[in-house]
Amino acid sequence: RAMAILSMFGSSFIVFDALRTKRKRGKLLNQMLSTLSFFDILGSIAYAFTTLPTPDSDYLYGSKGNKKTCLAQGFFIQIGTIACFLNVSISMYYLLTIKYGWKHEKLNRKRAWFFFPPIVIGIVFAFV
Repeated sequence: RAMAILSMFGSSFIVFDALRTKRKRGKLLNQMLSTLSFFDILGSIAYAFTTLPTPDSDYLYGSKGNKKTCLAQGFFIQIGTIACFLNVSISMYYLLTIKYGWKHEKLNRKRAWFFFPPIVIGIVFAFV
């Protein structure tokens, strides 16, 4: 629970810092970092509830939920994994920038590919 709360605070700071000015909001890397942090916040909130949403019938310490609350927690934990997929996008960003010398204009033309696949894959996994 404590680590999830610390993760929420850290991710909230990243979102605040990355989106603080118009110049920062326009940078692709800051957009990816803030999106990653947003999904990390959702996953961390789900983790912070620990066993609370678990059904009483499971006899776990602190369980006070039902099947629907358990499913909701599982959904948001899976949504939080989108942050991992976006981390791959950030790695690709650095690979293309450092090793292959892509300029910001070329990266911005491929912007959708940094966001769309990780988010779609994560949402599909959350619903499955």
